[in-house]
Amino acid sequence: MVRWFLILIAFIFTSATIAQDKLSLKECIELAIKTHPLIRLSYRQLDAALAKSEQAKAQWKPELTFNGYQRRQGPTVSFTIPNPVTGTPTSIDIVKPDISTLTAEFRQNLFTFGRKTSSVQGAEYQVNAASAMVQATQSQLILRVTESYADVLAAQAMEEVAKQAVERVKVVLKVAKAKYEAGVAPKFDVLRAEAELAAAEEQLLMAQNGVALAKASINQLLGRPTDAPIELVPLPESFFEFGTEPLKSEFFIKQALTNRPEMKSLEWQVKSADEFVKLAKADKNPFVLLTSNYVRQTRTGFSGDYQWGINLVVQFPIFDSGRRESIVKEREANLEQILAQKEQMERQIALEVEQALKNFQVSLQRLKTARAALASAEEAFRLAQVRYEGGVGTLVEVWDAQVALTRARANEVQSLYDAHKAFARLIYSTGLTEAEVKNLLKNLIVSNPANNGGERKNEGAS
Repeated sequence: MVRWFLILIAFIFTSATIAQDKLSLKECIELAIKTHPLIRLSYRQLDAALAKSEQAKAQWKPELTFNGYQRRQGPTVSFTIPNPVTGTPTSIDIVKPDISTLTAEFRQNLFTFGRKTSSVQGAEYQVNAASAMVQATQSQLILRVTESYADVLAAQAMEEVAKQAVERVKVVLKVAKAKYEAGVAPKFDVLRAEAELAAAEEQLLMAQNGVALAKASINQLLGRPTDAPIELVPLPESFFEFGTEPLKSEFFIKQALTNRPEMKSLEWQVKSADEFVKLAKADKNPFVLLTSNYVRQTRTGFSGDYQWGINLVVQFPIFDSGRRESIVKEREANLEQILAQKEQMERQIALEVEQALKNFQVSLQRLKTARAALASAEEAFRLAQVRYEGGVGTLVEVWDAQVALTRARANEVQSLYDAHKAFARLIYSTGLTEAEVKNLLKNLIVSNPANNGGERKNEGAS
């Protein structure tokens, strides 16, 4: 009784664990964003940019500092003067053996002639650029998780295809043995069926290994142990409504250049680099600041125990051996580099969108063709099996139909999850959300003259 109770508890615990590990795509993405080190890296880079922005602002604000020192020196210098009142000479120290000083200094920039504006604005643009790169890192990680998620489901579907192939071969082997025992089929049919069963079981082992590897990959992205059990919710086939009509990519490219966070980051970097060029040029201008200090010190024969001062300082650079001009050239070269990177990114994004859109549409065509081929292959295998069991067909026909059916099911699975991955890459390449991409596809299909013409033709025929 105790043994069965322990078995029941173990079963409940295992079932709860499996149910807990069954994750949707949304949950996987959220988990990856929480745990992946690339996300932490991007946020730390944003923190660094924020700190630099605070530094840029603080350098133009008032500064108050305190300095103090204690000094022992020698030789000491003093002189004496007569005191007519007391008749005793008075000693006055000019250089004392011990000196104590405490200084308070205040500094405030008054007129920076463009330095403050450019430095602060440039640093703030860097913060915006770093923030956009956080979004870019998240988008890249979402794509990787989505593709890995689809790879797991595809591997599991391939495993199911392999299992079905094994079961079909077992049925054929059973029939072959029965016919051989009845004396209506040669021994070769049984041997061939056994060989096909061994090959199908080998394919099943490879498929099961593929599932394990795919799960290890997604576990790594989610920050889980690579051998942790995980079950995934199937993906909805929500994008098959769009058809396979060719669409122009210019609308998608326009959206991508506006919405991709990589482009936004480079645009902010261009603005920042331009401000730093202005800062380098502003360093040639005058500089006006206000300083003051208050000093408490050891009294001597020629100085009191405190002093203070207020200073209006004007600095004007005259000659620096070309240092400031070289800084300007360096900043201008940096700006040109970022502009070139921006142009390169524009070309890269245009190519990515073009490839993603065409791959998505081709994947839908492939899926449609694969499903039609699968229906034909299933019917062909059914007929071949019936013919063989009835003694009309040969075993060769059955094996040909079996191979064709397995290939058709594998092609259908691969086409299905290639379509899922192509749709995910289309979302990533445009920088839009899934809903926005679907709306854009619907609007373009409705406004496509070829589609409208076809609809009008159909209406006329009806």
